[in-house]
Amino acid sequence: MTEPTLLASASASGPASGPSAEPNLAPRPPAAKPVSVGVLVDLEWGPRAGGHVKCWERFAEAAAMVPDAVDLTVYFLGHAEGEIEVASNARYRLLAPLLGTNRFRLLKQGAGDTDLAPYHPKLARLLAEHDVLHATDVFTFARTALRVAQRNRLPFVTSIHTDVAAFTRVYAREIIERATSRAWMRRLLLERLDLPDRFARQMGRRVAAMVAASDRVLVSRPSDRALAAKLVGAERVSRLRRGVDSERFSPRHRDQERLRRHFGIPEDRPILLFAGRIDDSKRAMVAAEAARKLMDAGHPVHSLFVGEGADMEGIRRLLGPTATLPGSLSQDMLAWIYASADVFVFPSESEVMPNVVAEAKASGLPVVVSARDGGAQLVERSGVDGIVVQGRDPADWARAIAPLVADAVKRAEVAYQARKSVIERWPSWLDVLRADLLPVWQAAARQRRA
Repeated sequence: MTEPTLLASASASGPASGPSAEPNLAPRPPAAKPVSVGVLVDLEWGPRAGGHVKCWERFAEAAAMVPDAVDLTVYFLGHAEGEIEVASNARYRLLAPLLGTNRFRLLKQGAGDTDLAPYHPKLARLLAEHDVLHATDVFTFARTALRVAQRNRLPFVTSIHTDVAAFTRVYAREIIERATSRAWMRRLLLERLDLPDRFARQMGRRVAAMVAASDRVLVSRPSDRALAAKLVGAERVSRLRRGVDSERFSPRHRDQERLRRHFGIPEDRPILLFAGRIDDSKRAMVAAEAARKLMDAGHPVHSLFVGEGADMEGIRRLLGPTATLPGSLSQDMLAWIYASADVFVFPSESEVMPNVVAEAKASGLPVVVSARDGGAQLVERSGVDGIVVQGRDPADWARAIAPLVADAVKRAEVAYQARKSVIERWPSWLDVLRADLLPVWQAAARQRRA
């Protein structure tokens, strides 16, 4: 597929026509019109965006392959407004925030900037043209879409992509610690008033309200299915998986000599890889502390942390020259790094369905994930195609990782089974679009027309 192109406005092209060798004069039923869907992602689009944004980039690319079924517009935040064409039937629409968190230095955190305005009039005008509106969070775009759907009697779909309450708890604590210079004030806000937990509960109520107002709900975790079924009824809840591009993420990209040379990693050290926000929302310090314990126990490992976040400096202090932190990297570079590392360590407990775990497995990389996270769904048999860690302590993680770094044969066996499980049982992004999303959108559109 060609690279998306930034346009001032949408381009449209009609179907190709040409002479027919034998005209068919029999009447034909009218062709089914592709369902027009507006998807709301209240995050900035760009090369440094996280998994939520990348998920919808992949779905847009998949939509380009079924032009007769769907016309998809994904709305993102952007510094420069405009339209990015993926295909004639798929595009990104970028809109500037009205009250962006990027205006407030105090609100800076690792999850990316969003919009805090209660309503976005320009977005509302654009949304009225769609058959179905699909919200993926609870911020300005989603709130605007819900009002437009109710006013115009449009079907409203919600999918749960992140544990918003968990992120709120983590980042509220981080913001309060940064904003308060006095220890007594910090203790008051964090311990006595427990503001992070209060904000998290409030965000949980916002998510529940958005789900309750939806015609259909798409979920990835069993806990989210239970919540949605209680609010809207089990018959209106269905599963949303994540796809993986097993060509882009593949062991054939492995080149560990290049990886060691590029980042200055010694030859005699297995490489532990972490990819994601390097902060407490992903429990990145647990991975670093586990690496420290492995080294103290006589396992000489090197840690590669790809991403950015508040814990970068703490990791540098803890691991010194045995850690490399290159910041955010492109998807193409990350595919090569996945394939060339030795073990993928991901202690996050806030994921719904983490793309990075599926991508690491597709790359033939043994994955070590938390039992308290949606990433555990991606390991079919712990110890076979990955490792699921029950404990939360860094010592638990060090014990789980140790057999993989100590035994190259064991590491290769788990790597082989990881890739095999993806090839045999994991869907592509087009598979997920066809099986999980299109039936929901088409049913919602038919209901509206009826």
